[in-house]
Amino acid sequence: MEQVSESKVRSAIILSPDENGQLPVFGIPSARRLVLLASQIGVQTIQVIGRVDPLRPILSDLLPPEAFHPVEDPGRLDNVVNGLDLPAGDGVLVLKANHIVDKYSLTRLIETAAGQNLYSLRAKEKGELDGIYVAPATDLVPLLKLLWSRSSCSPDILDKARQVQGVSGLPYAINDGADQTEISEAKLVAALPYQTKEKDGFLARHLDRRLSRFVSKRLSHTRVVPNQITLTGVAIGLIGALLLSRPGYWPQLIGSLLFLSFAVMDGVDGEVSRLRLLDSQFGYYLDMITDNVVNVAIFSGIAFGLYHDTGDGIYLKVFLFLLGGFGLCAISVYYNILRRSREELKQSSKITRFMVLLTNSDFAYVVVASALIHRLNWFLIGTTVGTYLFAATLWVMGLQEKRKISH
Repeated sequence: MEQVSESKVRSAIILSPDENGQLPVFGIPSARRLVLLASQIGVQTIQVIGRVDPLRPILSDLLPPEAFHPVEDPGRLDNVVNGLDLPAGDGVLVLKANHIVDKYSLTRLIETAAGQNLYSLRAKEKGELDGIYVAPATDLVPLLKLLWSRSSCSPDILDKARQVQGVSGLPYAINDGADQTEISEAKLVAALPYQTKEKDGFLARHLDRRLSRFVSKRLSHTRVVPNQITLTGVAIGLIGALLLSRPGYWPQLIGSLLFLSFAVMDGVDGEVSRLRLLDSQFGYYLDMITDNVVNVAIFSGIAFGLYHDTGDGIYLKVFLFLLGGFGLCAISVYYNILRRSREELKQSSKITRFMVLLTNSDFAYVVVASALIHRLNWFLIGTTVGTYLFAATLWVMGLQEKRKISH
């Protein structure tokens, strides 16, 4: 996505002209989903206007009492909006309580919005009303009246709206009916790949994610939480590492397949978190730490498995040398990738962007292929050499780009 300029969207208005904001998607009422999403993307103040009484029980733990503004007649919207303390010069995020949208599309709208212009996030053609908007203060009242009742105001205001395209048919207005709940959930699942497409490798994107989305959709209807999925995946990965450390073809092949299963499960926890809006800083660090623990355990298992197969201690020495390469890679990735913003990475060289892709989990398939042909020694030695080449190349590219910027 192209960022036009720094966006100032610190306030949101959720319009509730009916009771459809109570309808659940993955067990979460649509209005509650909107409040959680808006908070996650940095919106500081959220106001709920309209028939708010049905929404108080599902939002009272997220919003203060003064955030609810009862309105039965759209003719009173002028008084309510004029009484809001909205930051001067800001665009205001405007949503209907029954809208279903993903974080990627909503972030895209917020990052694109600039100046005192009207922006519309929609999946349908221009002129349709069921969209999400960023509006200047001057357009708020006519826009809210239009969204409340299609017959109360001319839709001419939409002609000047700058369009931002949502993904996977989102946003989607959910109304009463189980079929619409199923449609909403299917659209949210279909939108998941957009949130990870910049870091997923080819195999992860076309194989892992297909499997993980199948599992994630079903787990999202249970009480299983993402951290439980993370720990289950870790257990699978560590069992795989244990089997890889054993001598013999079949234990090592099964161990490699369990590692591949861990790579798939590693996507499930994040997808369930996004579908059920359970993102947390603890979960993020738990996922990051356990990924590294399992990866080190896998390489350790491969080295010990080769040692048990051959009795040659060279593989244990190679593993120690590999740990040094991991350390250099971690330092190089931190300084040249993790510390840089997404926009900076987009402007970096093609080689650097390719190096970013090499940090994904596609290598799990290489482990399986190596075990299948009984050549895990090739994989271990190749990876050891590759870590040093990767770290050196990424560091050189980073230094060259810094020189270009300084000049």
